[in-house]
Amino acid sequence: MDDATLPLHAPPVDRARRLRPWQAALLVGAVLLHLSLLVSWRTGTWNRFTFDSVATGGWRGWDFYALYQAGRNVLDGVSAYESDNERIQVVVPRYTPFRYLPVSAYTVGVALNALSPLWALRLWVAFEEALLLGCAYVSWRRARDATEAVVTTAMWLAFTPYYLEIYLGQFSIVQAALVHLALIAWEGGLGGAWGDAAWIGSVLWKQNTALLAPVLVRMGRWRGLAGAGLAVIATSAPYFALHPEALGAFAANLRSGPPGAMLGNLGVRQWLYSAVSALAPGLPPSTHEAVQAGWVALVVLAALWLTLRRRPADPLLLGCLWMTTYFLVYHHVWEHHYVMALPVLVALYRRTRSGLVVGVWGFLAIWTPYLFIDPAGLAFYHGPMRWTPLDPPLLDVAYHASKALPILVLWVYLARRVAAPPGAGRPA
Repeated sequence: MDDATLPLHAPPVDRARRLRPWQAALLVGAVLLHLSLLVSWRTGTWNRFTFDSVATGGWRGWDFYALYQAGRNVLDGVSAYESDNERIQVVVPRYTPFRYLPVSAYTVGVALNALSPLWALRLWVAFEEALLLGCAYVSWRRARDATEAVVTTAMWLAFTPYYLEIYLGQFSIVQAALVHLALIAWEGGLGGAWGDAAWIGSVLWKQNTALLAPVLVRMGRWRGLAGAGLAVIATSAPYFALHPEALGAFAANLRSGPPGAMLGNLGVRQWLYSAVSALAPGLPPSTHEAVQAGWVALVVLAALWLTLRRRPADPLLLGCLWMTTYFLVYHHVWEHHYVMALPVLVALYRRTRSGLVVGVWGFLAIWTPYLFIDPAGLAFYHGPMRWTPLDPPLLDVAYHASKALPILVLWVYLARRVAAPPGAGRPA
């Protein structure tokens, strides 16, 4: 059966019967690691291994409380984006400024205020866990054999960036689940309307998947594109009309600002900044900005050329390409954002059974070398999300390369597969 006709649930296969020893060991190991992440959410055992958990002093829920406080602001008739403590009623112990479209603030954020902040955080983490397990279950059910079932399930479970997802109470797993549904639809397992709906929901939720619009253009999904535009306008325009100052606050989140040293930023652009700084110390900010702008233009134009050229297109590969492009062009990519690479890795493994895909997943799945460069936890004293450059500079380059290079390798791999003749490299 061709991939394009595989349903959401493959024909019944007893995947759990006669697992080979390595398959059973991999599955048990993935479950145990995942359980350790959940236990650490309460105990903090893994906190020393990530910059974000050290820099925030072990206080959980920073990002979640941004949504909760935004909901409180809506209830109080204040802009969801207002973070001046003198102008709002602060009801959370700590929070980061709200930065998404207002629809999540006046829906999910308001609903969460029915509970106390702590219980709302607990409910949110339980919801995140249910989403992750749901994605793993879908991958298990869609698998065509035991190897695919075990490997794709382990990919979801044994992924350390997920720890920061639940530690911060972040929103990336929601986006990952929506992208997972969209990729399944584009592979052919669901109708086109399902893919459109999943993509539109992701754009309303976290906006970064607007980068996937060229895929819908290439597929001729004009209703999906129009639906996304109408959904954004219908859910945002009335709110911004009531709170005109909120529009400027939201737009400010889209500006990258001058590049600089950020230990918590693990995107390709941060690694590029570190590498250029190491090779040519003392460059003015304007030169760094020009390098960054040139890099973004190069990646986006290459992806557009691969997407829009006149030849048969593979919607699944194009969706994976553009989702991976996000990690190359966005200015702030935190460690937990790599949760959004999981649906891409799972989809690619299903399609290719490639050892390279598994290798990329492995490098993204393990902890960064942060523990070895800051064993004393000095990041806490230098303020959250920022720190002085590592000395020597090559250490800074190597640290940021721990996530940036694997995702860059994945992008190149995808670009080559998209450029290959139709059907090349597909498993029987």
